[in-house]
Amino acid sequence: MKKKIAIIITAGLLPCLSWAEGRTDNIAAIPLISDSSLDVSLRNYWKYLKEDAANPKTVHAAWGQGVALDYTSGYFADLIGFNLSYYGAIKLGASDRFDSRGILYNAGHGNTKGDAQGFSKLGQRYVKLKLGNETLKGELHGGWEMLPNFGIIGTSWRLSPITYLGWNGVAAFNDTQLRIAWISRSLDRSSPEQTHFKTNDNRNIDHIVTGDITYQHDSLKLQYGAGESDGYLRRQHLFFSDAVTPRLSIGSQIYLTQALDAYRAMPAQRRDFDRYARHYALEMTWQENGFRSRWGLGYTRAAKENSVGFYPRHMSRLSFGNFISLASAGDDYLRDKELMLATMTDYQFTPELLAGVAANAGTFRYRGLNVKTGEVNLYGRWTPSSPDLKNLSVWVMFGPGWSYKNVKRTPILHHGDYNHSHFLAGEIIIDYRFKLL
Repeated sequence: MKKKIAIIITAGLLPCLSWAEGRTDNIAAIPLISDSSLDVSLRNYWKYLKEDAANPKTVHAAWGQGVALDYTSGYFADLIGFNLSYYGAIKLGASDRFDSRGILYNAGHGNTKGDAQGFSKLGQRYVKLKLGNETLKGELHGGWEMLPNFGIIGTSWRLSPITYLGWNGVAAFNDTQLRIAWISRSLDRSSPEQTHFKTNDNRNIDHIVTGDITYQHDSLKLQYGAGESDGYLRRQHLFFSDAVTPRLSIGSQIYLTQALDAYRAMPAQRRDFDRYARHYALEMTWQENGFRSRWGLGYTRAAKENSVGFYPRHMSRLSFGNFISLASAGDDYLRDKELMLATMTDYQFTPELLAGVAANAGTFRYRGLNVKTGEVNLYGRWTPSSPDLKNLSVWVMFGPGWSYKNVKRTPILHHGDYNHSHFLAGEIIIDYRFKLL
């Protein structure tokens, strides 16, 4: 009797199981699901600085382990999809003043090593809408998203990237692309907290709006970008790059920034410059048989009464600027009337090992003195070719530098000369990536 009942139940379930299997296959065949992917990234990051420019000799150091899960869907009805990204970080070590390294979350009200913590967050979560046709292609995104080199806004990544809340759109026609974005909040690269953009004196900025238009044909690329952090700063940039020969390429950038009412209303000690700031850069890259040498020349104008002015890379606190000049190292090389020269020169010794040297040097006039700054770093990258270590890379960079004793970037003078300072910096980054889907 039991066997008959089992046979009857099985006979009744078989059509249901067959229907469910068919439904599962049908769902899996939907491009929203079938075209999706899930990528995993692991990053171990140690970053170190010992300096005595504005304080007694001080160490800034942080060490953490990060994980990123990036899910990218396909499109439903070839129209709509979504992306999700989770980021987590574990504290492995920290010194006092760790916060300047941008790796670990500052969970306290100071900047001592006890305040350093790991974090977790959904850094990206946005809906994407496909628009246009084969001739005029477009997309519209809404939600939290990275915006790398988008108009005047950029994305910096340590254990996680800085992401922004808002919407953005892109339209492409032949060799021309137009992009525009409106953003109102950010998730910083070392924090799980959603924040408003801030002025230098800690007042909220309602939004940042930006856009760019890019023309690219073969090796020639031209880009004009513009934007404004609401009532605070307005910026324009013009980028150019082209290959003169198969081995030689050249480029240039012009950055123009204007102070608006909210910026000019701040106390002088909070402003980087008074009214206008400009930065000009020229670049040249030579590549041949594993050898690559990139050189950059930059000049800055950022007048500020009774002190040394500075060109700000970012459009606000808690945002990151699109700034690709080689004059982008910390607070150096962007001072008023500062001329700088930089190089990154390396050689691919084997398919696995690249090594090189990066050097920067700058000079500016202050009260009749030629104030000089500079640094030299050795770097290397190892990317093993073994199938067992596929998608693993190890980056190391370390070296000394020199600058000057200062208060808010302005030299401290002693007996008619400026006081020299020295620093030592380094970082180690170990990345491993793989696909789950």
